[in-house]
Amino acid sequence: MIESIIATLVGWVWYYPVTGLCLFLGVFYTIRLRMIQLRTLPHALALVQGRYDDPNETGQITHFQALSAALSGTIGLGNIAGVSIAIAMGGPGAILWMWLVGFIGMATKYAECFLGTQYRHVDAKTGVVYGGPMYYIEKGLGPRWRPLALLYGFFLMLGAYGAGNLFQANQAASVLATHHGIPAWLTGLVLMVLVGGVIMGGISRIGRVAARIVPIMCAVYLIAAIVICVMNAHHIPTVFSIIVYDAFTGSAVAGGSVGMVMIWGVRRGVFSNEAGLGSASVAHAAVKTNYPIREGVVATLGPLIDTMIVCTATAMVIIMSGYFGDGRYFQTGTPVTFDRVSMTQTQWHITDQAPPNPLTLSPHYSGNVLAFLGHVVERSDRIELSPASTATHLRFSSMGSGNRWVRLYDSADAAKPVMTVQLVHPDAAVSDQLVVRDSEHWNYVVVDLAQWGQSHRVNQPIWVEFQSDRPWHIDQLAWVQSLSGIDLTVVAFDHFFTGFGSIFLAIAVLFFAYSTLITWSYYGETAVMYTFGKRGIPIFKLLFIGVIFLGSILNLSVVLSLSDLAIGLMVIPNGIALLMLFPVVRTHTKQYFDQLKRGFK
Repeated sequence: MIESIIATLVGWVWYYPVTGLCLFLGVFYTIRLRMIQLRTLPHALALVQGRYDDPNETGQITHFQALSAALSGTIGLGNIAGVSIAIAMGGPGAILWMWLVGFIGMATKYAECFLGTQYRHVDAKTGVVYGGPMYYIEKGLGPRWRPLALLYGFFLMLGAYGAGNLFQANQAASVLATHHGIPAWLTGLVLMVLVGGVIMGGISRIGRVAARIVPIMCAVYLIAAIVICVMNAHHIPTVFSIIVYDAFTGSAVAGGSVGMVMIWGVRRGVFSNEAGLGSASVAHAAVKTNYPIREGVVATLGPLIDTMIVCTATAMVIIMSGYFGDGRYFQTGTPVTFDRVSMTQTQWHITDQAPPNPLTLSPHYSGNVLAFLGHVVERSDRIELSPASTATHLRFSSMGSGNRWVRLYDSADAAKPVMTVQLVHPDAAVSDQLVVRDSEHWNYVVVDLAQWGQSHRVNQPIWVEFQSDRPWHIDQLAWVQSLSGIDLTVVAFDHFFTGFGSIFLAIAVLFFAYSTLITWSYYGETAVMYTFGKRGIPIFKLLFIGVIFLGSILNLSVVLSLSDLAIGLMVIPNGIALLMLFPVVRTHTKQYFDQLKRGFK
């Protein structure tokens, strides 16, 4: 019930208000600031190299540390698990929309992080710097806008607990539990101890830790993906064509909706690079600089590295592996055999010989093929599968011509069908009676048995159209599991590096989740400081550490809905402020770059 309510709220927020607002903000700033993300790229690289660092300027961390801290909040499981979720739910075409969000998001990030630094608050007693949308809403728009700033602060706290905590802990626990047998609760406890030890040290320690971890893990992750791409370079043009084609057709999405492709691409793009959320401006506001525009320039590198490079690397590996669309199902360790064939006709044959036309069929032939080689009068032929299984999906591939009907029954109640179709061939009709229309090529059909939680032996009647005498075959009958999130990425890497993918990603996921958790804890702490004052910070930190354990044991769908709801709500007040403060951004941008041309540092 609660899960359904949360999912409904997510729909209200994202379909389409927040999606449209994110796209509008990016396009608006890109056009009005004349491609600021491209014009300032050389200057951004000079800034992160430390050419303009001055230890005497106001702030706590360097430009490079600020970028690393912000990237530790963005280059995380949004790149590993988020991309796979986008592909699983929105098809490969969602990646094109992630690229678009990444490119125009560079301009949005520029504005956010300039404003966050321009209107930051310096504690008179401690010298500690606080910044973010709460401060530029109140200081930039005026005191009467404080309610909007407080609203954003509340949403940022929700985001810290959701996207920055629950999701990270959930996916880290998932990969270790699924592929290495480590209990999810144990992963949660370990993360609680590690994160708790760091977040008590404040932003300076977070900046130092992130500056060491993020570049290393990002480089290692990219190297692994690049090696796979080089090994399969001949597939790269095909991957790009699949992405572009699916973006405008929605052919790999359940329901085939182009709008669904776009929404999932934008949702995961915003989740990944945070452009439009305003959260990164919290980390960038702590930089040592007297020129706020500089931090806006540095911030443009975030979406470039995060979405255009790291997310693309993940997408390439997943699509090259073939685990997308109907292919995002992974065979379980339980084999499926044909125990017996009961029929009124004699045309069914279980054979260990490859079907005819081996050049076409050999890539699919798995050594145990069920062949139909005759004329059907009655639709009553039945195959019993073994063993009983608790798997929620059954997949089979078939080859032949003509229309065929497929229905599954549980042997405990032969009159009651248990099949609902989840993913089928694009030409198939979706109903409890599946019609597969194909020519002489293989078609994959996946049936969803999720409504049956108990073990059951499945009887599978295969019905061929009347008067059909064309031979056809069933191959690769298997119990399969649906892949999404981190599990999809792990299987994709294992497809190329057997065993190594799950080992490498288990390590990478821990580092990404760890760095993201400590950074988002600081984001939430800043929101608490603004909303409730210093007295609320210890309580927030204790709750944040406790929520890590909760995230490790919750279901992914619940965690994802809570995370999407939180970040969607953050976009609305931040987007209003960005539009209203555009004149400030434009004026300071012109002043700074005019001075830069005259040679100042």
